[in-house]
Amino acid sequence: MSYMDVLCPEFPLRTGCNAPKGRGTLVQVGRNRGPVYEIVSIEGPTAWIREPVTFRSEALVPLERLQVVAAR
Repeated sequence: MSYMDVLCPEFPLRTGCNAPKGRGTLVQVGRNRGPVYEIVSIEGPTAWIREPVTFRSEALVPLERLQVVAAR
């Protein structure tokens, strides 16, 4: 379990997005319409993501919390 699962058990973090995710896929974290990230690498159930424009924001996120960004 992660800290978010323990501290916010009533907040659904899983997106239910079953679209294939791979290196270079643009995603958003959670169900919100926040910043767009690019998947840098995937290892098991975890993805390394970073902002494709500034390359300053990076994170390790469980794949189940990512949703693929629809083509605009």
